[in-house]
Amino acid sequence: MESKQTSIMQKEIFEEPSVIKQLIENYITEDGKVTIELPEKISNIVIVASGSSYNCAAIASPLVIEYANIPCDCEYSSEFVLQKKHFVTPDSLYIFVSQSGETSDTINALKAIKAEGVKTLCITNAKDSTMWKLCDYKILSDAGEEKSIASTKALCAQIFCSILVIMKIVSQKGEDISGIVNTMRRLPSYLERIIMDQDKIKTAAQTVAQYENISILGNKNYYPVAKEGALKMKETCYLNVMAYPFGEFMHGHVAVLNQKSIVIAIIDEENAAFAQRNLEKIRKNYNPKIVCITSVQEFKSGDINIYIKTKRKTKAIFGALLTLQLIACTMASILDKNPDSPKGLTKVVKD
Repeated sequence: MESKQTSIMQKEIFEEPSVIKQLIENYITEDGKVTIELPEKISNIVIVASGSSYNCAAIASPLVIEYANIPCDCEYSSEFVLQKKHFVTPDSLYIFVSQSGETSDTINALKAIKAEGVKTLCITNAKDSTMWKLCDYKILSDAGEEKSIASTKALCAQIFCSILVIMKIVSQKGEDISGIVNTMRRLPSYLERIIMDQDKIKTAAQTVAQYENISILGNKNYYPVAKEGALKMKETCYLNVMAYPFGEFMHGHVAVLNQKSIVIAIIDEENAAFAQRNLEKIRKNYNPKIVCITSVQEFKSGDINIYIKTKRKTKAIFGALLTLQLIACTMASILDKNPDSPKGLTKVVKD
């Protein structure tokens, strides 16, 4: 079935390269300095958010640990307010992420931790929102108005802003950030190339749309990317799509493949050998359809292989995310669903 007219969601996905270009212009100087403001000393970070913004937090958290070499946790806003005690030091930084800056659970979490005198930072697309006014430090994600219910360009901007935080922390330690700055400068053109590969996206979407039992697999940073892809398919196609860490999937969850199934796997150089072994077991024991989204050109284990060319993890995260967004959006059109206004859903804001 052919896809129909362009949706608002698709238009907003297509805007992601220009959103990143604008953020680079806003926050990175020509000589490679990051201009956001942060506390000079940060002992640990906790990122608090809901929905797609939580997936941003979960993507960012291991990157903070890997690149900035400080402890970083992420928590759901709704769970945060139920927890009686939080780990706090004089140099803790709590980051709150919300597209609207008005997400009720996240604001409640922010107010709770501010009562303990903790330094706070917000990443939001809404300047002068409640969250913006309450936080000590602020980053405007500057994605422009996002009309579609399913967050795409706003999430892309949030992840980029999280990487700005990492770069700023590293630079405040006196370390060289020129490598990651150059990688981020090349990100918009990288995303534009992925958007142009519509034939592979369409083929994958037409195949995945035939299934009601869909599993998306990813390791480490890519597990929350898989969760976000699953969320986009749930929101736009009303399908029960599940995301799993690759290895954990093999511990019992793999039994779902006893019914007609399709597996979407996110592959990079770090997990390629591990993924290869598990996909071979999955194919031998269950023989589902397999779609691979991979930054490793030689990886050909899927029935469909979508190559997102890069050796940089930070770029591959955006590439895999964009690919899943496009697949979900195209699937919605194929299944005759409205991705811009899913039944029963609204953007969660203040009660």
